Amino acid sequence: MKKFIVFAVVLALLVPAAAFAATEFSLGGFIKLDAMWDSNTAVGKNINGLPARNNDGNANHGRLKFTAQGSRFNLTIKGPQLWGAQVTGFLEMDFDSAERGGNPAAFSASNNYIPRMRHAMFRFNWPTSELLLGQYFSMFCEWYAESAEDGPMQMTGTPTARLAQIRFTQKFLGDWTVAGLIGDANQVILNTNTAAQTSYNANINNGQSAETPQIQGKVQYQHDWWGKAAYYGKPIPFTASIVAGWQRNVIRSGQNLTTYGTLGDVIPAQVDYGIQGVGNAFNTQNQYVNPWLLMGSLFIPVIPTHTANLAGTASILTQWWMGQGVEAFGFAGVNSNILKLEDATNASNRANSQVYEAKLLKKFGGFVQGQYYFNNQWFVNAAYGISKAFGVSRSRFFNTAGQFGINGMEYAMGDNAQTIQQASFTLWYRPIQAIKFGLQYSYAAATYFAYALPTASNTGVPVGLGLTANNVNRSNFGDDHRVEFVGFFYF
Repeated sequence: MKKFIVFAVVLALLVPAAAFAATEFSLGGFIKLDAMWDSNTAVGKNINGLPARNNDGNANHGRLKFTAQGSRFNLTIKGPQLWGAQVTGFLEMDFDSAERGGNPAAFSASNNYIPRMRHAMFRFNWPTSELLLGQYFSMFCEWYAESAEDGPMQMTGTPTARLAQIRFTQKFLGDWTVAGLIGDANQVILNTNTAAQTSYNANINNGQSAETPQIQGKVQYQHDWWGKAAYYGKPIPFTASIVAGWQRNVIRSGQNLTTYGTLGDVIPAQVDYGIQGVGNAFNTQNQYVNPWLLMGSLFIPVIPTHTANLAGTASILTQWWMGQGVEAFGFAGVNSNILKLEDATNASNRANSQVYEAKLLKKFGGFVQGQYYFNNQWFVNAAYGISKAFGVSRSRFFNTAGQFGINGMEYAMGDNAQTIQQASFTLWYRPIQAIKFGLQYSYAAATYFAYALPTASNTGVPVGLGLTANNVNRSNFGDDHRVEFVGFFYF
């Protein structure tokens, strides 16, 4: 009996050991020190928050920050062969979950730097194809500027987008790649902290409101015509790619609408009501919004190399896009992207009505980066990016609730910027592969649709409505100057 127990224990130990014998694990990642000085505290660590207007004394002052929360670690798992494919897995975590959009409290509280899952995926690799399942980068995240801040040039709306997905990639004719994915759509979660947003404070807007998966497709051409140049330290040939994506969200107004107007007003069919002209109205119709994005990227070796030696090489990377419902973490239907357009039916006596159709803010933009390697240790890059909303007239744009009654008036949920720009210049030094230092100057600027007074909340005040003090130091522009030092240890 004792021999049987000993044999069972040994067998129990050997079975998992045999199962793991075909699996290899490797740890990777980097430790990052980030030190930055900003002239505008609203931009956040990643420069993905908008600079506050220059008349906002709460945000326009210097701030010096040191942090290591951008550090990451990952685990790569090489599994067994299956169906003729090599199976691998990848897990990555960081500590960036506490900082969003320039939140100063979270940004400064070191005990809030909790681990966050960035990636968790596995894939099957055949000689010319790949099947990926799990949470991983969007197809829009494959090309971005080499800047010191995490999530560079975030006004493009793409570098940090990650989603749970099923993706298939196929290479053919040597130089061509096509790929497609279906994945978890970004959900509509509205911020209802301001009066302009409360009319969309319905349960349906608190997440899980997408009726389709997010769908993406990519076509890429890559060929070594005249040599290669460095992209993040790796020699890359000429590459051109086009990516497109789409999803569908549901949104519905859920607020008690204010008294509709004088008795006898014709209440539009899309609202439900009790006593016409006296009671409160409710919008009972679901509305559909369709975030979409089309992006083209081009990597051009200008001074190429035909070896691993990067000294004297130069490149240009440029990326341009157009879409709607686009924000710093991919597609969205959040407050920073939704407009509400007044129903023009029976526009008379509508001063107190709040019957609106949700519209996504349309944007276009892109960036261009030039990079030059003095030698294999020292190199520089300069980048400029811009994001611009279109299809909205500033003269018809409002930032506040309560200013209604003008036929066809558009206004925003939240305080949208018409134009965002960023320029960066970075000097990099990488003495060995494991160590990298960078010193960067960045300038970011935002031009807002609405003017605002220099108050603590900077509530927007439209011009020309007879409001008091609307000519006292109003502003629709904010900018930030940043000097940033980073140090990386890769392992």
